[in-house]
Amino acid sequence: MNSESERLRSELPARAARYGEALAAAGIGVALVQQSVDKYYLSGTLQQGFLAISAGLPPVLFCRKGVERARQETPWQVVPLDRPRDLPDLMRDAGFPLDGLIGCEADVLPAQMWQQMERLFPERGVVDASLPLRLQRQVKSPFELDEMRAAGRVWRGMMEETARQIRQGLDDHLLSIAVDAYGRNLGAQGIMRTRGFNFEYFAPHTLAGPQGAAPAHFDGPTGGQGPHAAIGQGSAHVAIQPGMPVLADFGVGVRGYVADGTRTFCLGELPPQLARAAAVAVEIVTQAEETLREGNSINTLYRQAVTHAEAEGLAEHFMGFGRDRVRFLGHGIGLELDELPVLTPNAEGVLQAGMVVAIEPKFVFPGLGAVGVEDSFIIRQGPPELLTDYPRGPVLLGSGR
Repeated sequence: MNSESERLRSELPARAARYGEALAAAGIGVALVQQSVDKYYLSGTLQQGFLAISAGLPPVLFCRKGVERARQETPWQVVPLDRPRDLPDLMRDAGFPLDGLIGCEADVLPAQMWQQMERLFPERGVVDASLPLRLQRQVKSPFELDEMRAAGRVWRGMMEETARQIRQGLDDHLLSIAVDAYGRNLGAQGIMRTRGFNFEYFAPHTLAGPQGAAPAHFDGPTGGQGPHAAIGQGSAHVAIQPGMPVLADFGVGVRGYVADGTRTFCLGELPPQLARAAAVAVEIVTQAEETLREGNSINTLYRQAVTHAEAEGLAEHFMGFGRDRVRFLGHGIGLELDELPVLTPNAEGVLQAGMVVAIEPKFVFPGLGAVGVEDSFIIRQGPPELLTDYPRGPVLLGSGR
């Protein structure tokens, strides 16, 4: 077992105990965790089944598939489960209380599976148990922060490779492939996990020219035209030319944990309108960096960014264009790309030490493309720690390449 696996296993008891306490405070007797990332966070395995969590009891994984592998990966008891209808009896045999509410992850569980839970526990109420766990996961442990620092180092390497690869006439799709291969050799895991419904993320995004301004179907300011409507995001086989913006937006996962960042590249000089917007994006993320302090209101970040964009006459292009603008400045990251907190104008609460947020001011100009910057930060008592350490740019490269 490697050191990262040992550190993960050492954290699992405290994670499960904390979630169990939150369940008890909400009046939930047992949570049955089924979503892969939540299950991994609490058990160290992705194997299929139901992870039962209850205050004061050791967790048990009632496993439908991958029993032996689960036993290698998790310290918790693994009980084989042949048929879902056997679950209540197996839970009762394991000592779990079945006289109270049963918690499930309502934010992600398909309706069919929710109805299955109601049929399995007809005399018990089935309620949402997702929010306490999502709130718990938004504050990272020292181990998790170390994993995210590793992802940040791979992200930087991929940005450096982007600068080396860009040349006149290069297909932006081939650029994406080259950078992805380079990152995989550095340790990038390839897959990016998201929680939102229909929020698929094709990484890495290298969006050249006007197609970079095309709105994508997921809830983000940019996305690109993509190679086909069935994909709807990412590069679109555009040949890179001098003066053309190339938006490089990389979410990078290493051993599960994510760093997320964006830079704008260009051969030669950007058109004046884009150059000005790119400079304002850098100003916004730099301003946000000064506000990212433990105890500050989360909604302050979006409001000050919008005020800045309005003062520069760029409000119509900020975080999308027209009806396709999104109303957030950034988001939490961790095991998923779209974790809490979300930096919206109506977000409640304050920043906490250990949160990790991606700040992504971007400007979209139909017919020209998109420019912007995104950086990931660890919130601390003092100044935040930058995970995505690479010149904020825009990164201007020799036009003769």
